[in-house]
Amino acid sequence: MLDILNVAQSGLKVSQTQVENVMNNLANENTPGYKKRVVNVEEMDHIDSRKTGRGVETQNVSRITDIYMYQNLITEESQLSSMDELNSMLGDIEAIFKETDISGMSADINRYFKSIENLRTSPQNEIYKNDLANSARVIVSNLKEMYAGIEEVETSTLLGIKENVTEVNNILKEIGNISEKLVKTTSNSPNDLLDKRDHLEKELAKFVDVEIFRGEHYQLKIAGVTAVRFDTNVHEIKLVEDYVPQKDVYARTQVSGNAIVTVTDADGNFESPIKEAFGATGLDNVAVAEVQEIEVSGIATKDSISFLGTTITTAIGDDAATVVANISVQNANIISAWNSEHPNQEIDSITYAGTQIEITYKEFEGDVPAIDNVDINGISFTGSVETTKGVRDSITYTLNNEHSVTVTLGEEILDDYGNPVDITGDGSVANNTVTKDNILQALIYQINNDRDIGGKIKAYNGNYQLTKNGNKILSNNLAHSNTTLANQYADKYLVIESQVPGEEGKFVGEVTISDSLATADPLKPEIHKEHISNNKKVSQDALDDVHLEIYDKEITLSSGALKPMIDNVKTDSGANIFNQYKEKLDQFSKTLSDLTDAYIENPDQSYIYGTDAVELSSEEDRKVSLNLFSGANVKSLRFNKDSLDRLTQDNLDYLATIQWKEDIKFDSSSEDEQSFSQFYQALRVDVADNKENVVFKQGAQAAVKESMENAYAKLTKVDNDEEMILLIKFQSAYSANAKMITVVDEMLQTLLGLKR
Repeated sequence: MLDILNVAQSGLKVSQTQVENVMNNLANENTPGYKKRVVNVEEMDHIDSRKTGRGVETQNVSRITDIYMYQNLITEESQLSSMDELNSMLGDIEAIFKETDISGMSADINRYFKSIENLRTSPQNEIYKNDLANSARVIVSNLKEMYAGIEEVETSTLLGIKENVTEVNNILKEIGNISEKLVKTTSNSPNDLLDKRDHLEKELAKFVDVEIFRGEHYQLKIAGVTAVRFDTNVHEIKLVEDYVPQKDVYARTQVSGNAIVTVTDADGNFESPIKEAFGATGLDNVAVAEVQEIEVSGIATKDSISFLGTTITTAIGDDAATVVANISVQNANIISAWNSEHPNQEIDSITYAGTQIEITYKEFEGDVPAIDNVDINGISFTGSVETTKGVRDSITYTLNNEHSVTVTLGEEILDDYGNPVDITGDGSVANNTVTKDNILQALIYQINNDRDIGGKIKAYNGNYQLTKNGNKILSNNLAHSNTTLANQYADKYLVIESQVPGEEGKFVGEVTISDSLATADPLKPEIHKEHISNNKKVSQDALDDVHLEIYDKEITLSSGALKPMIDNVKTDSGANIFNQYKEKLDQFSKTLSDLTDAYIENPDQSYIYGTDAVELSSEEDRKVSLNLFSGANVKSLRFNKDSLDRLTQDNLDYLATIQWKEDIKFDSSSEDEQSFSQFYQALRVDVADNKENVVFKQGAQAAVKESMENAYAKLTKVDNDEEMILLIKFQSAYSANAKMITVVDEMLQTLLGLKR
């Protein structure tokens, strides 16, 4: 009889627990992260001779969940967060390019070209000039505002990354704390802690992609790298900002098999492509001579005069033409005597025509001082107009299509005070004249000491090396691994590095060589010009290297809100839409500056458009300079109002054709050709298409996530109807067990009555 009571009592306890569990489920129906509980019961072990069993007992209370479905759910949640963030960012970009039919960049481009057409009808009209100036300024202003707008979104995104990284680390810390409690708990049903941890994992997945392992020890990975291991060992996520300056290295390449390789010399230095571009005979292959023109006038008052140190016989009353004829008779003696006295300024020839005398000095004699104006015995020698025949080879470096420096063979390099300088760093100023052996170092000196260029970039003669302390070892230092006594002060190869690290210090540099090629007349060479490109393999683009690390290991996110944020502040992420749009604006600005800076009109009234094309043309001597805009990117773009007053009808005719020119290459690496209006419209379409594509993907991803969330919620969430059915069921079981105790009590009473 007592065994029956024990069985009934066990039934009462289990039913009570089940009823309590139902009430707890109903109470937590709306608790974030709560998963419904079930009471797991089992028959008590048979440990005696009873055949009918010992009753029932509660095994534990467990959560309803599905680990596989849960992992897929947080993965889809992470993907959706990534789409949401990207959509928000693209919305900010789209707002920057927003315009109406009558306002915005497209309308401003049309107004600019319309103002050119108006001025073309009346080139001296001040109203039309002011209209063109205003429309040009608006274009520059709009480009700068759009560029600055994108930069503001970048800045805001970087700030958001920092806030999100802090939030991620707080979540990881909380997960570690909960895991520690779970390890230490003595309860066999720590479901509240497990629910809290699940909820934190789901929150974490909104920021990063998460992978969870629930084996013997809890482990959580972010982007495949362990962030939590052995339950409680938490590694924080770290934001790393490394801003790398742009470095252009001008190193020669050659084809080796199917590959293009960078060429090095025996000492390990790259070979320079700049000197190589000067043709087979090198840098000093064309004669260059200075020419001085002298006008002779007056009437001889004596029977002799002196010319260049030689006495010339004349007759009193001889006119200037007769005197010149008498001088020509002594031509050989004059040249011989002069050259003997002036070995560094030797004359090659003297020609005579009427009252004109033309003196041509020997090639590479440098800058010959002008002959003084003199009056000798009634004869005046005046004018001394200096010109140059032949063209010395030269190298020009241009920064941002705005400022440039040129070094020329035979040029003497002086400081701001006119003093000779040490070009090579060997401590001597004796060799400050530019030669084929030091022309690169002369260019480097001029770049570094130019007021408009030197503060923005730094030029080096070959790559520097760094000590352990980060100090630079220049190539003229024997501590440099590629430097020997033989090459210590020699030209190596040109390296240009930005003084400002990261994207902010990005620049456009251009090296142009002017090579004088010999012809039948050594003083009338053919001029060959060529742009020398930097070696992309060994150069370094300006880089904002913003990335995340766990335990000093860089991680690459595949989803979560932080993924698009990192992608769009990291220069080389491969998915940086901010940089794509800034580059497009830079291309527009550079092309506008180039095409409105210079041109050549061909005999058939066609044109060679822009400075870049003109500089490479054999007809550069017919170049027409406009300088309407200058700059190589948005930040350096300028409108030069002073150029308006110099515009002629021919200039305006040229500028007007640019509006209809549809074969402009804005990107030298692309084959696409467009007009200015087409290029900008294509940019706006690209912005809108990107936004539309993300919105579509976002909608699809939201549907996938919602479907999976509904399926998971159906499994894990509290269902009121289901719980009420269970309540009735468990209440009935409780009542039945209570009834059993009453029955046993009545049976006992009957037995006791029989005994009495």
